[in-house]
Amino acid sequence: METQITYTAARTARARLRGSCLVMTIPRHWPRSEQQEAIAKFTRWGQKQTATLAALPVLPQGPAVTLPELTELVARVNRETLNVSYAGVRIGHARYTRLAQVNLKTKILTFSQFAIDGMPERALRYLILHELSHLVVPDHSKAFWALVGKYMPDYRHQRQVAQRHFQLASHTADSTPVAPTKEPPAPRPTAPQQLKLF
Repeated sequence: METQITYTAARTARARLRGSCLVMTIPRHWPRSEQQEAIAKFTRWGQKQTATLAALPVLPQGPAVTLPELTELVARVNRETLNVSYAGVRIGHARYTRLAQVNLKTKILTFSQFAIDGMPERALRYLILHELSHLVVPDHSKAFWALVGKYMPDYRHQRQVAQRHFQLASHTADSTPVAPTKEPPAPRPTAPQQLKLF
C-alpha cells in the first residue's frame, strides 16, 4: 500500500484512503514516538480497510438516480421508518469525501451523485436511513447505531456495500478514488473508523 504522510501544525492526526494510497496528516509538534505510533495504527487500519473492501463482491450496477426519484425514495424510507421532519433532498458531487450528509440546521439531506448512481437499492436505503437517523441522534453513539439497526438489522453489511460501491464509482470517474474515513478524535491518534457517510 502506498503511503503519503504530511506533517502539519494540526492538533490531531488524521488518515483516509485515496484508492490504494493511505493519506496521513500527522502533527509535527508531537514527539517522534507518538508520530510513529499514529503512523503504525493508521497503516494497520488502512490495510484492514482495503482488504475488507476488496473482499466485497462487485454487485450489479443499477441505473443513475434522478433528483425526483431520490426525493421520492427518501420520503418513502422516512414514512416506513422514522417519520422525521426534514426540509429537502439534494444531489451533490462529492467524489472522495462523503457519500451523503445532513445539515442539522437546514435539515437538508445531500447525497453524492457518485455514491448513489447505480448503488444497489438496499444499500441506498441504508444510506438514506443513516442520514435520516442523524435528525434524531446527531452523533455516532450507540444510541444512533441502535436506531439504525432497529429499522435495518443488516446495516453493517449494507454500509460495506455502499462503501465498496462508492469506491468503485470513484475509481471509474477518476484514477485516484478515496475511501472516506472518519477521523480519529483529538488529541491522541487512534485508528479511524469506517467511511464517512454524513
